[in-house]
Amino acid sequence: MTTARLDRYGRAVVRVRELAMAAGVALAVVVGAAGSTPGAGSAAAPRGATQAGPTVTATPAARRTASAPTPTTAPTPTPTPTATATAEPTPTPTAAAPGPAAGPGPSAVRGDGAPDGTVKVVGDGTPASCTSQALATAVRSGGVISFSCGPAPVTIVVAETLYTCNTTTCQHPWIGGEPVTAMSLDGGGLVTLSGGGVRGIFYANACEEQFGWLTSACQDDTRPHVTFRNLTFADGNAQGAPAGFSGVGGGEGGGAIAMRAGTLTLSGVTFRNNQCMAAQSDGGGGAVRVVGMRNAVTISGSRFEGNRCANGGAISSLQAPLVITDSQITGNAATGHGASDGNGGNGGGIYVDGTSQTVLVARTTISGNTAPEGGPGIFFVSNDRTGTLTIDASTITGNTGQSFFTDPYRSIFYLGNGPIGVTGSTIE
Repeated sequence: MTTARLDRYGRAVVRVRELAMAAGVALAVVVGAAGSTPGAGSAAAPRGATQAGPTVTATPAARRTASAPTPTTAPTPTPTPTATATAEPTPTPTAAAPGPAAGPGPSAVRGDGAPDGTVKVVGDGTPASCTSQALATAVRSGGVISFSCGPAPVTIVVAETLYTCNTTTCQHPWIGGEPVTAMSLDGGGLVTLSGGGVRGIFYANACEEQFGWLTSACQDDTRPHVTFRNLTFADGNAQGAPAGFSGVGGGEGGGAIAMRAGTLTLSGVTFRNNQCMAAQSDGGGGAVRVVGMRNAVTISGSRFEGNRCANGGAISSLQAPLVITDSQITGNAATGHGASDGNGGNGGGIYVDGTSQTVLVARTTISGNTAPEGGPGIFFVSNDRTGTLTIDASTITGNTGQSFFTDPYRSIFYLGNGPIGVTGSTIE
């Protein structure tokens, strides 16, 4: 007997176990996006099962617990990473509010007060001078940062998750902090930042109170603009929010980088063997997790290799647009099972969930990634069907493990505005 049910994305999930056993063959469940056609050899949904999605009543972010506390007057940030998310508590700090509490947070959360345009150099020319503490102090208040660690490659194992505050003192502007507009870190092709297999490597969050709030709507803020160039991130491990901080929400993730709001640019960066939780319905991003961004995350000339998480083995986006160019996303894995109604397993390479976000993949190879549920190459869902996915001059092949996909592309599961835009690409 073949049965069907509708999951939270409106997919008709067809169970064919009995049929397959009777026939003595293994059948893949193939589900097209609204208006698409099941692939050859697939089990079609029974009559009456709806393939177009139902009215969206909640997004993954709507299930998030609130991360921002509630002081008493002045601006009123109401962080909500998705357009349909349940509003979080309303931070309303007062001019008399104390500075950020030391608590369990790393380094008592204090910036160095230097203007964020300051040019800083980590190290004095020797590997021993390029310490975790020196780097943490440099990135905390923003600025343009480089390394002087000698001519040979060097690995810095971070003693605690690095972070960039929203002000130079990590205090609200009305207490005296100056806004951090940018933080740029260039490794010169010689520096590897490692989480040592026990912690995430970098965290930024425009709605983190301990970092200072810049506006009354932190979820809309495009500052700080964080840029990483010519670096390697390796062996990061984010099993939840960084110790002492609220996290990016939506299930967390981001073994190397976790970021909410602000702007993120990655150029010439390698992500290798990073991870986050193995099972989670919506969390993800073995290497990178981005949440609630207005500006597109720009990734160019970068490599993602051997990263893994419940969803989005390499990259996870919740309501954040992406532009990925001239990059390679290979050998990453979504490790969950049960899809978004269970414990994940979507998006071996890239996982995107939200509403109106746009994603462009150009001149990029996505191959050898695995996912036991949907989209071993790319998983893309726009809950209100306004988001778009465009693929240009790219190769998306050899991605495996999927139990559902959007015909004719076994590497992709897609629900969005119209068909996938494909030009000059090879896609399986």
